[in-house]
Amino acid sequence: MKLIELTARNFMPYRGDVSVSFPRDSDRNVMLVFGDNMRGKTSLLNAIRWTFYGEALGRHSREIPLHHLPNKDAALEGDWTMDTCVTFEDDGHAYELRRRATKRALVSIPQRPEDFEVVRMLKKDGMILGEHLVDLELNRFAPKQTSRFFLFDGELLQEYENLLLEGSTQGQLIKEAIEQALGVPALIRGREDAQTIRKQAQKQYTKDLEKMSGFERQAERRASLQNSIDIIEADVVALAASLAASTAERMELDDFIEKAEKVYQAKDRLIAAQKILKENTERQAELGTERLGLIRDAWRELVRNQLTLKRDQLTDSSQKVSEVLIQRAQMQARIHHLTNSIRTELCDACGQTLHADKREKAAAELGKLEIEIRSLVVDAQANLTISSQINGLNKLLRPGPAGELLSADRELLRLSVAQTTLDNEIDELDEIMKGQDAVAMTRKRARRDGLVKEEGRIQQEINQAKIKLDKAEKDLAMVAKALENVPAAHGTRSSRVARLGVQLDDVFSRSIERLRDDLKRRVETLANEAFKKMTTQSKYSGLRINSNYGLTILDERGHDVTVRSAGAEQIVALSLIDGLSRAGTSAGPVVMDTPFGRLDPNHRANILAYLPTTTNQLILLVHDGEVSKTGEMKEIASRIGCAYEITEVNPRHSQILRVLR
Repeated sequence: MKLIELTARNFMPYRGDVSVSFPRDSDRNVMLVFGDNMRGKTSLLNAIRWTFYGEALGRHSREIPLHHLPNKDAALEGDWTMDTCVTFEDDGHAYELRRRATKRALVSIPQRPEDFEVVRMLKKDGMILGEHLVDLELNRFAPKQTSRFFLFDGELLQEYENLLLEGSTQGQLIKEAIEQALGVPALIRGREDAQTIRKQAQKQYTKDLEKMSGFERQAERRASLQNSIDIIEADVVALAASLAASTAERMELDDFIEKAEKVYQAKDRLIAAQKILKENTERQAELGTERLGLIRDAWRELVRNQLTLKRDQLTDSSQKVSEVLIQRAQMQARIHHLTNSIRTELCDACGQTLHADKREKAAAELGKLEIEIRSLVVDAQANLTISSQINGLNKLLRPGPAGELLSADRELLRLSVAQTTLDNEIDELDEIMKGQDAVAMTRKRARRDGLVKEEGRIQQEINQAKIKLDKAEKDLAMVAKALENVPAAHGTRSSRVARLGVQLDDVFSRSIERLRDDLKRRVETLANEAFKKMTTQSKYSGLRINSNYGLTILDERGHDVTVRSAGAEQIVALSLIDGLSRAGTSAGPVVMDTPFGRLDPNHRANILAYLPTTTNQLILLVHDGEVSKTGEMKEIASRIGCAYEITEVNPRHSQILRVLR
């Protein structure tokens, strides 16, 4: 089977019409759907499941009631109609499977599944099949028993880890589901039919013995044992029902307690958020006061350019005056030296006698300098004025409030955004805390603990009842064996039918065990192949399967690896599911919801490289923490046929958009 397209209307968070096209190229058979938690990844998987099997599953694989499936926003506007459709192909035929739920005419607001009318339609090559043929057709390639192998979420991986616990209740339930998917129930039903025939014949045989002279004691003994067997079997059925009810209630309480823990955590977060909000508000008030002070001097920024230009001009003038003063000082020093040299007839620099020619040159230079120095006139008062003006301008042009104002404004904006976030968080936390009763939480926790003990007690009673049942059946067989050598009792028709029933029961029982052994060996081989390709630990030699279909890792010496990481457990569970899928069904699509939560990047890369080779379509519903758009996605880019992203419109409405074709 190969999926082509999924369309849905008002299904869970998907308001209105949405559609998703699946990859059909065998070389690019991977589809990625990105979305944060609580955005609608599992709802997408449930849309496929509801279309095929008329059910959507929540936590612990419990069915979500039908009246909780329609989109809440659409329902608030009176639109309760929900519709899903999957088009697919199989064995050269084109199919269109549609399921629609509509509110019954006389119902105002649906409060239970019965308030909806559900219609299913299957087209094969454009022709509508009769309702009586739909299940027969679907069971050829997508029987519900195998749905857990191509529609499963991350929670399922954790469930499979319980298979390692011999005798666990959940492990036994999963084992039965596995055997049902692998075909064992066909033989089990045959054995049950043989047992029914045997029991009916044995009861008739007892009645026949009662009518025979001399066999009264044997007939009474047989009747007593058969009555005990009937009572014990009825007790086992009642205990199993009680255990199922107790387990269901306990799982609901587990969910409630988990939410309660979140409430306690929310309370701590609320207190912390309120503290931060108070500090935020106080800081905003401080910044507001500081900002007012900065604004008082902000006028200077308006004339800063003009003042800067004026200061530059004055500085230039002051620089020129300084240059004249330096030049004048240098000339005065030279005039002083020349005057002394002429007066003393000695060189002012070296003290030697000046000859007449040198005195003449010195006199000529002195006369020239006396003329030049007259042109170097400096207005001292003007120079003082310029200096004073420059000092005044420097005061005005000192670092102004603009930078501080900008910094303050940015800080205020950041605090404002943070305050909005905190306000929203506090509102959400207040909503979580609303109506919470600490006493009720304590009571429910105690009830949960009591139910755990109750489950253990009931399971023990079931085990004890089965021991009694086995003993009673053996005692009945011994009574029957004692009569085998008595022709009068042995030759009745009911005796022959009873013996035939025993033989059929034995044939079916041995066939079931043989099939189980064959299947387990096949699953073990296939799971080993998958495990070796997905694990990053080269020292592991493989896996060994137990009677529950649980898998144990073996080290390089063939010894059990008793301490396994959470990531290793997940690899083992994925290997088991892959082995079960290939052992029980032909290659088809596989839809995985958040399967990589506890895996490191290397394991994720191995899995992403392996899984596309075992199925004709691989649809992965993930968040960025599992498959990075810039990391692992690049590693499998050649296998990606398409990618989608789920975004939130509001808490009750999500949309899905194609981001890669």
